[in-house]
Amino acid sequence: MTNNEAHRDDITIEEEATAQFVRPGLAVGRIIPDFQLESADGGVISATDYRGKTNLVIVFFDAHSSSDLAMMAEIGRRYPEFIDNNAEVLGIASAPIKTFSQCVKALQSPFPLLADVRDEAKSAYRVTGPMLFVADRYGELKMQSSLTDDTLDEVVDKAISTLELVELECPECGVSTWSLE
Repeated sequence: MTNNEAHRDDITIEEEATAQFVRPGLAVGRIIPDFQLESADGGVISATDYRGKTNLVIVFFDAHSSSDLAMMAEIGRRYPEFIDNNAEVLGIASAPIKTFSQCVKALQSPFPLLADVRDEAKSAYRVTGPMLFVADRYGELKMQSSLTDDTLDEVVDKAISTLELVELECPECGVSTWSLE
C-alpha cells in the first residue's frame, strides 16, 4: 500500500466518523418541527399557531449580520407577495435579546420576528446559515433553501412559485397534517 492510498483511506475513515455526528437536513414532504419563540412584541409564537390556517415561510437569519439584515429588509419589501399566496412570513433570529431588540427596531418588519435565544429552532431545522423554508398550511415542508445576497431574488421567486402551487393542491387528497403532539 502506498502512502497516497493510506492517506485516502484515512480521509474516508475520518469522513465516515464525521458523518455519524452530522444530522441530515429536513426532508421536503415531511412535517416541520414545531417551536415556541418569543416575538418582538413579547408574545410567544408557535409554528402550530398557523396549523390549518395559512402557509408558512420561515426565514432564519443572523441578527449580527448586516448582509442578513439587508436580505430580511428585501423579504419585507416583498411581503405582500407572500400574503397574496395565503402565507405568513416568520423571521427567526439567533441572537441574545438585546441584539434581537436592536434588530427589530432597525428592520421595522411587516411580519413577525422571533428570538431564538437558545438556538432551539435553529437546531431543530438544522440551520447552518441564512435559510428559507416553505411549509403548507398543514405543516408539510414544500421547499428549503440557503440564502445569500446573490441568490435572494431567485430563492424568493421560487418560494412564491411554490406557494402558488401549494394553493392549487387538494388537501383532501392525502396531504400530511401537523402532528398534535
